[in-house]
Amino acid sequence: MNRYRQIEVILKFEKPETILEVGTWNGDRALRMLEASGALKYYGFDLFEEATVETDKEELNVKAHNAISDVYRKLLNYDVQLFKGNTRKTLPDFLNTVGDDFMDFAYIDGGHSVETISSDYESCKRLVKPKGLIIFDDYYDHMESGFTDVYGCNKVVQGLKH
Repeated sequence: MNRYRQIEVILKFEKPETILEVGTWNGDRALRMLEASGALKYYGFDLFEEATVETDKEELNVKAHNAISDVYRKLLNYDVQLFKGNTRKTLPDFLNTVGDDFMDFAYIDGGHSVETISSDYESCKRLVKPKGLIIFDDYYDHMESGFTDVYGCNKVVQGLKH
């Protein structure tokens, strides 16, 4: 079973009312998560049109970027709120607006630099309720440590208290 299907299974079981996704991209994953969970509200964060060649290089992004308006159209039948910009700023700003323990579920799959993933996690761990879930993407199992010192969530995950 691929990782995205596993997330859908988890969401069907957990049935979160609120979902936060870092790295909304084209909205396809958001749509599948909303369908699987029956969530009442979705919050999506991405660079959207603010992406540049520089941010793609810094974050190891390889996919084309989508307009926020296109993603809103794709998710038209759901209660969604999208945030455009670098999550190192937009997530802390959102946290300052809504406060701690606001979300049931967060999926972190935005920028790929350790710095960005760490920043995203620091915001998400406060945003997600104590019994909520946070899932990371981009854990690199077969990469050299030099790569995972710069990219992926390996260092963040390894730093979590078990």
